[in-house]
Amino acid sequence: MILLRTISNFLGIVFFFLVVTACEDWLSVSPSSEVRYNDLFSHKNGFKDQLTGIYTAMCTESLYGANLTYGMVDVLGQQYVWTLETGNYYHLNRFEYTNKTSISVIDNTWNKMYNAIVNTNILLKGIREFTGVLSADESQIYEGEALGLRAFLHFDILRLFGKSYTTGPDAKAIPYVTEVSNKVIPLSTVSEVLNSIVADLEKAKRLLKNDPVKVGGLVTPFLGNRNFHFNYYAVCAALARVYLYKNDRENALTNALEVINANKYPWVKQENVTTPTREARDGIFLTESIFMLNNTDLDNLTGKYLREGFTSDKSNLLTMSQEVIDQIFEKEKYGSFDWRLNYYFEVQKETFYGSSKLWQFRTMPAAYRNQQPLIRISEMYLIAAECAVSRTEAISYFNTLRHHRGFDAGSDLSEIISEEILRNEISKEYRKEFIGEGQWFFYCKRTNRKELPNAIVPFNENYYVLPLPDQEIEYGNRFQKTAK
Repeated sequence: MILLRTISNFLGIVFFFLVVTACEDWLSVSPSSEVRYNDLFSHKNGFKDQLTGIYTAMCTESLYGANLTYGMVDVLGQQYVWTLETGNYYHLNRFEYTNKTSISVIDNTWNKMYNAIVNTNILLKGIREFTGVLSADESQIYEGEALGLRAFLHFDILRLFGKSYTTGPDAKAIPYVTEVSNKVIPLSTVSEVLNSIVADLEKAKRLLKNDPVKVGGLVTPFLGNRNFHFNYYAVCAALARVYLYKNDRENALTNALEVINANKYPWVKQENVTTPTREARDGIFLTESIFMLNNTDLDNLTGKYLREGFTSDKSNLLTMSQEVIDQIFEKEKYGSFDWRLNYYFEVQKETFYGSSKLWQFRTMPAAYRNQQPLIRISEMYLIAAECAVSRTEAISYFNTLRHHRGFDAGSDLSEIISEEILRNEISKEYRKEFIGEGQWFFYCKRTNRKELPNAIVPFNENYYVLPLPDQEIEYGNRFQKTAK
């Protein structure tokens, strides 16, 4: 695969726009850069390599391999307890954003996210400029995926570095980058960024209308396994997330139901979860995954953060207490009905537990290996429950989810409960369902929760907004940070 590197004064910062690959054919800043760019997209494999590189970059520790899932974002959601006052995330757990270790984690995430976005724009530029290399069907799939990924990445940057739509729709937030350029891109407001995200996703949805995941068939072998690509239903699911974030419940419901009613993502079978050995267990609820990464470094990453004994360095081990786990899963109220309570956790450090959802084993079924879900069907049911017009429908979506997590009809919510109780029950399911996926913190931010359960320090709503990197402020002419 060709490795592309372009150096540019992008967003006022010197970035390396690289695609992570297995070979070392670098593009340097020289007259040959344009020649190499032309060569990259002069054949179909160049488009494949560029898109693969974006997905590979998303698997890294600074992005969804750790920071944006079970790492930084779940740490901010106060999901863990610390037995050592060390590690990459210790100070983030205390919302100490100016600590040098915290700054390194935050800045790396910002830089790598925009790095990936630039590479989606390079791909889109190649699609526009090298017409005829791809077939019409291939071109639509590639363009739809790239636009969807660009929107998906911007949305997570916004959810970290911008205010929520609820608290600051007109507040300056982040740049929305749509071109490969050395221009300084101005900050857009929260509303403007969300509108740009929706525009990209809606266009991606139109381009992917004939996605093989939707209509069957096969465009190319590379584009065939659609769960590892930002496919049509991933776009719909992302739209459901984004519309709900901007309080457009009607469109959020429409897109969530399109995914649900497609019947493409069946609930995990009980026998695949309640296995006697952890090695054979479906920890990720594979069939429910709408979009996931093929993360070949997952064993090393989870070994560093989630699995005691995998490395001699225990400073980064993320553990949960029995008390907090029992609280999250309401063990006193429900006992041990919940599969997630019974099968998600393994003992770590004697009296503490670690999430084992993503653990890797040499003897595990090949179907589960290296797979890291980023969007799952359960979230669509929770969005539908929150946005449904009728109480009957809302309760039905909610209870359906719980039936597929080990609850029987005797634990169903009643239709006569208040709206406040339903919202509270939905919030508890977000915390249970998305351990290790980062969505709990984003839920709290969207709903402007005043306190986070089990926070080790008094919570301040300003903590929902991470500070922009100092270089971005200095070179991008940003005169103040968006968070303190």
